[in-house]
Amino acid sequence: MFKLPIHKPFKLSRNSFFSNSNLVSLTLGKYRQSLLVSKNTPSDLLKKSKYLSSNTEILRSSLGPNIFGGFKFVQQSRNFRTSDTWSRYNKYYGRSHWNKLKKPALFTALFCITTTLVIPYIFNNTPLAYVKTVPNAFVYSLIAVNGAVFLMWRVPQFSRFLTRYGLLVKDNMYSSWSMVGAAFSHQNLGHLFVNMFVLQSFGTTLCAAIGVTNFAIMYLNSAVLSSFISILIPTILRSSLTVGSLGASGAIFSVFGAFSYIFPKAPLALFFIPVPGGAWILFLGSLAYNIAGSALRWGKYDYAAHIGGSIAGIAYGWWYNKQRQEKINRRRRAYAF
Repeated sequence: MFKLPIHKPFKLSRNSFFSNSNLVSLTLGKYRQSLLVSKNTPSDLLKKSKYLSSNTEILRSSLGPNIFGGFKFVQQSRNFRTSDTWSRYNKYYGRSHWNKLKKPALFTALFCITTTLVIPYIFNNTPLAYVKTVPNAFVYSLIAVNGAVFLMWRVPQFSRFLTRYGLLVKDNMYSSWSMVGAAFSHQNLGHLFVNMFVLQSFGTTLCAAIGVTNFAIMYLNSAVLSSFISILIPTILRSSLTVGSLGASGAIFSVFGAFSYIFPKAPLALFFIPVPGGAWILFLGSLAYNIAGSALRWGKYDYAAHIGGSIAGIAYGWWYNKQRQEKINRRRRAYAF
């Protein structure tokens, strides 16, 4: 994760993951034509753009970090912190970042409370109660929603809507609902395939084990919690928040975390190579990898969201095991009489 230097000239370029030209046309509107012919600097553009700046990057989950790029960034950032002016700026910058946590924190708390209370009612008192008898149907429904949003990114008419609600821009969110929408949003086919493959692999078993209601609460709450942690950790580490993030990986790491906590000895293979110790060992390895990636800033990947999802998954796994053990103890006491 890094921030492009502000003094470099602004270029309208296109990469395989996001189109800067589309982004500018969406956010600047009538200024787009003047940008194509003028030599405005990024500082000029920041005054015109309301939601996204010209150096906004998009983070996604992937393997294979750019280790050396991460070290290079850390070394460069240290060289900047030498003057009193820079120190004063850092204090103001830090305060403004902490202030930006208030709205996401409030939304996260209200969303988690609401889903925890409302979802049981939905699956008990509406036609969706049928889904409880077919747990896999809920998992495949999540996959279908992610696939539909991926196709929507290919339709220009949906670009403005998805940029607002399907992309988590950490330093200036258009809507708090982007903390939810970003967890169902993918722009790259490979990104979508990997996430949905992992969701299908672990989600079907976990959903059948803990029930559709518990799985739905865990998945949706973890999606929002991972988005919040994606903002919180960079704020603590004083990293740049001028980035956009999207993808279901935060929620999927929660699925993996809960699965490995409930079934710690489940045999798993990584690239067809059996993992000694089972699911729990592989999960701990992935958590350590994400912590290192977040601390050392490896590549353009949202490791913070992965950490948030992993922690949420462990918490839900612990809660489920606790509830299950209490039920077993009550049954034993009942039969004892």
